[in-house]
Amino acid sequence: MRLSPVVAVSALLLTVPVPARAQATKGGGARMEIEPSQHDFGSARQDQKLVYDFVVKNTGTEDLTLLRIATSCGCTAALPAERVVPPGGSTTLQVTLETRKYKGALERSISVASNDRRRVGTVRVKAFVEVPEP
Repeated sequence: MRLSPVVAVSALLLTVPVPARAQATKGGGARMEIEPSQHDFGSARQDQKLVYDFVVKNTGTEDLTLLRIATSCGCTAALPAERVVPPGGSTTLQVTLETRKYKGALERSISVASNDRRRVGTVRVKAFVEVPEP
């Protein structure tokens, strides 16, 4: 049995995998990407306030609304420059980590909930808190 050229091409197109990025935007809507996913402050002193700006991008087709931001500890705060990001736009998420009286390795996470139905974005910050010599 011989297939017509139209049927053969149609069958071939159905078997070609669609890239993951194309699948993610296929349904439209807001799409949140946060870069980088983590930041290492390196060595720090006790009672120091460390600040880093993450970039929150909207790669979707509708406005991205940052709904809720939660930190894993009271020593960490996160504030977005803007709560609503238009398609193709970006904003910063300023994260502050206070070393207080901690000693040694310190790692905290920040979760960002939005109207992106795919997931909650999470970023991490870490530092190594050195204890001053007496």
